[in-house]
Amino acid sequence: MRNKKQILFNLCLLISFQLFTAQFTITNPLNSTDASGVRIGDMAYLTATKGVDPNGQGYLRLTDATSNQKGYFYVTTSFPSTLGIIADFEYKTWRNTADNTYFGADGFSIFLFDGSTLDSNFKLGGYGGSLGYATYSNPAGTTGLSGGYVGIGFDEYGNYAANTENRNGGLGSVLPNAVVLRGPTSSTYNLSNPYLASTPLGDRTGTANVIRQRNEIDYNTTTTTRPDNATFYRRVQVIITKSGGDYILNVQWRKDPQTTFTNILSYPLSAATYPIPALLKLGFAASTGGGFNFHEIRNILLTTPGNLRVDSRVNNSTVCKEKKTNLVYNIEVTNDTSANLNSINFTNRLVDKNGLTLTTDQFKITSITTTGFTTSTIPTTNSTNSTSGVVGILANSSGIVTVTGDYYPNALKTNDKFYSTSTVDTTQITDTDLTNNIASSEVIVRKCFIISNPSLPAHSK
Repeated sequence: MRNKKQILFNLCLLISFQLFTAQFTITNPLNSTDASGVRIGDMAYLTATKGVDPNGQGYLRLTDATSNQKGYFYVTTSFPSTLGIIADFEYKTWRNTADNTYFGADGFSIFLFDGSTLDSNFKLGGYGGSLGYATYSNPAGTTGLSGGYVGIGFDEYGNYAANTENRNGGLGSVLPNAVVLRGPTSSTYNLSNPYLASTPLGDRTGTANVIRQRNEIDYNTTTTTRPDNATFYRRVQVIITKSGGDYILNVQWRKDPQTTFTNILSYPLSAATYPIPALLKLGFAASTGGGFNFHEIRNILLTTPGNLRVDSRVNNSTVCKEKKTNLVYNIEVTNDTSANLNSINFTNRLVDKNGLTLTTDQFKITSITTTGFTTSTIPTTNSTNSTSGVVGILANSSGIVTVTGDYYPNALKTNDKFYSTSTVDTTQITDTDLTNNIASSEVIVRKCFIISNPSLPAHSK
């Protein structure tokens, strides 16, 4: 057991993006100034690079909340489709000024495309109501996304589902506040990106403008600051699983930071009609017109479905070297199988860049809480920065371990990194993908200011 965990731990420290023959785990928080692993285009940018957010607390912003914006990014690492795909991310869509009578527009798309597509050959579909994925009428003859396989639109205004503006198939009218699925790009223009399915969300009473004003896909109260998670939270999973020789696509989301997802769209992908590429890449695009929103993405996780896995997220990926900083780690353990599991081994360690456990003079855990588990032996207190226990989780469910603690002043050197690294394993199932049995949240130490009295103690315990 110790050797297995050590191997997994070493992989996590040495590789930011992990890719194996049929197993893969790719993560990127997108909350800092680090753009490695993603290609960013048009008007998109990392908010931490422009001082919009502190480094370590930002988002990748696809559009500003102004008219006629467009932006995209995609993960440059391709991954195999053999075992299926889970694409997991958080988003915020909001605005700091009124957009007249549009009530937010246009929306954003998540797209999967052929992973063999070279960066030099990558080309988006149309913006506007096509959300960067589908064909479009402006400019005339705008083709769909290069190598596009599926494009899931989170449509605020409602045009992505409509059969207008040179889009292939769809509804005869707008469908605001809806999740809409369009299919593969074709070399034959009028066969490209066909309308496949849609789910209108929330209360559907009233006119299209009345529906647009409801807080479903976007947040519709004008605010000078981004709404916090207690006010508006959205986390999405796009899941493709094998069903015999075919595939099933599901889209699910959470509207609060808890453990339960709600399925909002399902669609069968026939291997004959929609053959899946051997390799895929993931991307996002967004657009505004007369109406607008900030469209923001972060905390991307790409991995395989149908197994035991763990995910780790931290509220801030940077700390100041010279001051005490509170950090909150949310570590989510998921039983993505059809069997209830009551014997999952869980371990969490706070370690430095060399894999050594931090001392309590460097970091001190102040609380540990759990939610969503059927059973748990994880202790609620900790004096060593190393925690372990056994948890139980129902089939197709998750539980969250929340570790809260303080980084102490001058504990590490400037630009040093430390990690909260979690591992899970069980003998109750045959785990088909071990790359997602470990998850690590990286925090980097930055110099923020000079302490005027160096004789003061670093901290008091």
